[in-house]
Amino acid sequence: MGSEQLHYLKWGNGKRLLLAFHGYGDNADIFSPLPEYLDESYTMLSFNLPYHGGSAWAGNSLLTDKDIVEMVHVLMNEYHVEKVSLIGYSLGGRVCLAIIEYLPASIEKVVLIAPDGLKVDPYYYFFTGTWPGKKIFRNMLEQPKPYFRMMNWLKKMHLVHESRYKFAMHFLQSEESRSFLLHVWPALSGVAPRPAQLKKLIKKYHLPVVIFMGAYDKIIPPSIALKFKKGLDTVQLYIVEKGHRILDHETVRQIAGSL
Repeated sequence: MGSEQLHYLKWGNGKRLLLAFHGYGDNADIFSPLPEYLDESYTMLSFNLPYHGGSAWAGNSLLTDKDIVEMVHVLMNEYHVEKVSLIGYSLGGRVCLAIIEYLPASIEKVVLIAPDGLKVDPYYYFFTGTWPGKKIFRNMLEQPKPYFRMMNWLKKMHLVHESRYKFAMHFLQSEESRSFLLHVWPALSGVAPRPAQLKKLIKKYHLPVVIFMGAYDKIIPPSIALKFKKGLDTVQLYIVEKGHRILDHETVRQIAGSL
C-alpha cells in the first residue's frame, strides 16, 4: 500500500489464522481480552485501521477492497494457511464483509459484532461517494456551528433519535474529533461491501457467520442483522442485552466460544 502502513498486534502461535478489525475511534487493543479464551490453535492479528493506533496513513489515501485482499493474500502466504477466520466490530465488520466478498473460498469462519456494512448506508455513500456530499461533509466539519443548530432543531422536532443525536454531537463537538472524522470516513470509503452479493456468496460457500447485536443499539440496530440473516442457514444471530458496545468482560467468553 505504498507509504501507508497498517499496524497490528499479535497474540498466539497456532496454525489457524484469525484477523481482527476494530470499530471507529477504537484500536487493535479492543480485542486484547479475546486471546485468553481462544483455542491454542489460533494466531490472532488485530489491525489498526487508517488514522487509528500505530497505523501510518497520509493525505487523501484510501484503503480499498483491493488493498485488503492483497494484504490477506500476503498474510496467508506468510503463515502458510489456506483459510483465515475473521472478527470485526462495527466499522471493522465492514472490512470483514469486504474480505468475504472477494475471498469467499478462503474463509473458515466469521464473527461480526454490531457490524457496519450489512446494508448500504445512503448517508455515508452521499457524504463520501458524491461530489456535493463530499463538499457538504467537509464544510460541516470545518464550519460546524450551523449544523449544530440544525441538529438541535431536528432533535426538538423528534426527527432524529436521541442516541443518534448524542452520537453525532460527540463526534462534532471538538476540533480534534471533527478532524479525525474528516480523515477516517473518506479513507475507509473504498471499503464498500455489497450486501446482496454477500448473501449469495455466504449461501454458495456455506460460510459459517456468527453475528452479535445489541438489543438497545440505536447506531446499528438488530433489525438490520435480522433482515440480512433471512434465507441464510449458516448465519447465527445472537442479540445480547447491550447497546452498541458489545465486546466486554460479560460477553468476551461467548464471543470467543463462537470461534
